Amino acid sequence: MDFNTTNDNRAPFQFTGRQQLIHGSLAEKSQEIADLYESALRVCWVEDNRGRFLLAAHAIREMTDNLPKVLDLPVNTGRLGDQVDVLEKVWDQTGKSSCHQGGNWTGAIDELLQNLLHKIEKLFEWRRENRRSRRLVVSKMFRDIDPSGQALPETLEKERTQSWLDLHEYFVSVAHRSPTTSEEFATKLEALEKILADSLYPTPSEDLSEIDRILEEGTSDA
Repeated sequence: MDFNTTNDNRAPFQFTGRQQLIHGSLAEKSQEIADLYESALRVCWVEDNRGRFLLAAHAIREMTDNLPKVLDLPVNTGRLGDQVDVLEKVWDQTGKSSCHQGGNWTGAIDELLQNLLHKIEKLFEWRRENRRSRRLVVSKMFRDIDPSGQALPETLEKERTQSWLDLHEYFVSVAHRSPTTSEEFATKLEALEKILADSLYPTPSEDLSEIDRILEEGTSDA
C-alpha cells in the first residue's frame, strides 16, 4: 500500500489480497481484533489526516497487545507506568536523605537512599522478567495460531518472535508521537502483515502477490 499517493482520483479503500486473508483470519478469532486492523488501514488511507500514523499505530498497538489475550494466553506482564509511579514516591522521600546536600549526593548511604537503590534494582529486575515473559507469550501465540498445527523450527520461531517484538515497539513509539515517515510506516506495516500472513494463513508469498495483482487489475478495469 502506497501511503504517499494523493487522495485525488483515488479508488475507494480496498484490502490487498494479503490484507483480506489476514482480516478474515483475525475475524475468525476476534471481530474486535479484525476491526482494529481494518481501522489502522483505513485511517492510513486518508492522506490529508495529519494524525493518521499516530492513530493507526494506536490501533495496531491494541491489536498486537490483545491478540494473545484472544487466544487465552496468560498475559500478566504489568505496566511500566505502574512501576514508575511506585518508584516516584520513593524518590520524593529520598529528597530528605542526609546524603543529598545542595543538589549533590555525598557521604555514606543512609536508609532513605538505600531504599531508593533497592527499588531501582527491583525495577530493572521486573523489566528483565517482563521482557522474558512477553517473549514467551509471543512464541506461544505463534504456535497456537498456526493452522498447520506444526511446531515452527526453533530458529524461525525465535526470529519471528523477535521481529514481532521489534515491530510492536515501533508502533508503540509512534503511538507515543515518535516521528516516522510514510515510507517507514508502510515498510513496518508490511513486515507485520507478512508475519501475520505466514502465521495465520501459510501460503507462498508468490500466491499472495498474484492475488494482489488480480485485485489491482480488477480495480483499474472498473
